[in-house]
Amino acid sequence: MTKKINLFIIYFLILIEFLLLFNSKIIVKNVILSSKMFIMTVFPSLFPSMIVGNLLVKNNISIIIPKFIKNLFKKLFNYSEYMTSIFIISIITGTPSNALYIEEYLNKGLINNEEASSLMCSTHFINPLFVVSLVGVNIFNSIKAGFIILFLILIDNLIKAYITRPKNKSKNKNYINLNDETFINKLFSTIKTSINSVLMILSVVILFNILTTLIQHIFSLNDITSTLINGILEMAGGIAKISCLNINNILKFIFSFYILNFGGICIHMQALSMIKSKKIRYFKYLIFRLF
Repeated sequence: MTKKINLFIIYFLILIEFLLLFNSKIIVKNVILSSKMFIMTVFPSLFPSMIVGNLLVKNNISIIIPKFIKNLFKKLFNYSEYMTSIFIISIITGTPSNALYIEEYLNKGLINNEEASSLMCSTHFINPLFVVSLVGVNIFNSIKAGFIILFLILIDNLIKAYITRPKNKSKNKNYINLNDETFINKLFSTIKTSINSVLMILSVVILFNILTTLIQHIFSLNDITSTLINGILEMAGGIAKISCLNINNILKFIFSFYILNFGGICIHMQALSMIKSKKIRYFKYLIFRLF
């Protein structure tokens, strides 16, 4: 980090601190609302899925995936069976849980940095329960609308899986025993990891919602602009505001799909913070989330 960049960060943080002090009532209210929103909408779908998904990965879910699916993914995307298992389980559990699975297999040596980078770009799924309940039912009063968005996100990620596929045909790696722990040890280890991840996610959500609130308060944005900025910074808050917009359902559908598909900078930071590999670059991840 250069000296100029470091100075910029210092001055920026001082500015933020003054804004927090002069808008303390708004900030406290926002933290409370953000915490309630997280507990009521995000936590119920994220935490159980994170535990079950991580246990499936630890117990090598790839052994039960049909052979024709593994062969199809290998032919189309150059995916190994371990990459295929991460892609499939990510559809069920969503992001940022996918980053936990990628990190698990990366540490075990079952995938390499190139494969991990490809998976980061192509396994950005939103938890199905969140999409169907919060988007489908709350915004459109239709479960069908939620499933249509889920299908479009799947198609989008399949296209990105093809574009970012590893250059070389995947070779069968030597099997590494993922069952070297008892199930009880895996369960408690997974619960501990999931709790730490959820607390970190809650913290990031609150910070980004504070930033969104400050932007809205300072610039007095209209409802549509405010919703889009909120969605770009923090997905759940942006999605929640779409239902209040006075626009037709087609525009609401487009906004909902884009915000969910982009995921919000907040989720980007959550996912990348779970990956320790320095070779996975944020810029590439960001580009593939924009389109």
